[in-house]
Amino acid sequence: MQIGFIGVGKITHAIVEGLCTSSIENVQIYLSPRNEANARHLAGKYTQVQRMESNQQVIDQSDIVFIALRPAVATEVLHALRFREEQMVVSLIPLLKETELLHAVAPATRITRAVPTPTVMQHSGPILLFHSNDTITQLFHHLGQPVEVSDEHQLHVLWTLTGLITPFYDLLHELHSWSVTNGVDTNTAQPYIAGLFQGLCLAAQQDRSINFKALAQHAETPNGMNEQAGREIREKGAHQAYRVAADHLLKRFE
Repeated sequence: MQIGFIGVGKITHAIVEGLCTSSIENVQIYLSPRNEANARHLAGKYTQVQRMESNQQVIDQSDIVFIALRPAVATEVLHALRFREEQMVVSLIPLLKETELLHAVAPATRITRAVPTPTVMQHSGPILLFHSNDTITQLFHHLGQPVEVSDEHQLHVLWTLTGLITPFYDLLHELHSWSVTNGVDTNTAQPYIAGLFQGLCLAAQQDRSINFKALAQHAETPNGMNEQAGREIREKGAHQAYRVAADHLLKRFE
C-alpha cells in the first residue's frame, strides 16, 4: 500500500507515527516537503517513510493521498496538482466540503472526509469518516475506532467538538493547578487527574444504554460533593459557555 500526505503538520505527524507503530504491513509512506522539519524527522525515524521533493511526486507515487492542508491555501494547492482517476483521496480539511473537493482533485472521485485526533498516535480514539470505503476504513482501524456518519451536516457537528480539545485540557490544567496550590505534589496530581477523567469516560463508553445526564445524576448523593459542585458550576453558566463556543465553531462550516 502506497500512502502519500500533502501537508505534514501535527495531525499528519500523529497519523504517520500511528501507522508506523501499528500492526499494518507492507506500507510505504510519502511525505510532501511542506513543513520541512516534520517531514525530515519522520523520514529519518522510519524506514518506510520517504520525504519527496514536491507535492506532485507524492501523488505520482501514492494509491491513497491524504490532504492535510490549511483551508486558506488548500484549493490553490490542489488545483495545481494532477490526480489519477483510480486514486483514493482522504481529506482532513475541515472547511472544504465534498463538492469542492471533487472539483479540486478531479478526475479522482473516491473521496473520504476524515477527522482523526492526535490520539491516533497511540492507536486510540474515535475517527469520524464520511463516504469511506472498505480500504480506508480498515486503514483507520489501525489508528483508532472509525465512526461513520451518513451526511456532511452530522460530520460538521461532530467535527466541531474537536475544537473543544483545548478547553478540555484547560480544565485539567486548572484542576491540576488548584491541587498543587493546595499542597499536592505535581507528579501525583497530574496522573491522578488524567486517570480520573479517563476512567469516567471509559465507564460512559462501556454502558451506552445510560446517557450522560443519567451518569451525572447517578454520581450525585443528597448534599454530597458532586451535587454541590454540579449546582454551583451550572449556576455560573459554565456549561452554556461550551454550547456558545460550539455554536460559533459550527458556523465556520456554513
